[in-house]
Amino acid sequence: MSWKDPTTRRDIAYLLLTIVPPGYTITYNALAQLLGTSPRAVGAYMRANRDLIVVPCHRVVAKRRLGGFSKGIDFKKKLLKIEGALDGKARPRNVIDSPSEFWQVAEKHGRGIEVDLDDP
Repeated sequence: MSWKDPTTRRDIAYLLLTIVPPGYTITYNALAQLLGTSPRAVGAYMRANRDLIVVPCHRVVAKRRLGGFSKGIDFKKKLLKIEGALDGKARPRNVIDSPSEFWQVAEKHGRGIEVDLDDP
């Protein structure tokens, strides 16, 4: 994958996911809406992630639960707990659940992106 020129939906999913700040999670559905695909496709992209340090796929959660994780759900919980993304009952807090909320959080944390569509 090229961070400068992502060419697939999976590349773009990974790029968007790096914008989600620590302490936040994003639903499969919200990420799917941003990409114009399905939550199941997002799940497949996350399963294919081999750069767990660079692409924080542990921040993608289901609407009412944590969802899966290639290294196991306990490891996902541990990572999210370290980031402060879970409440006292191990449920996600600060959940991004829509594209508009994604961009608001990105802007609030100075993590927006600029796209130059005129650059050949």
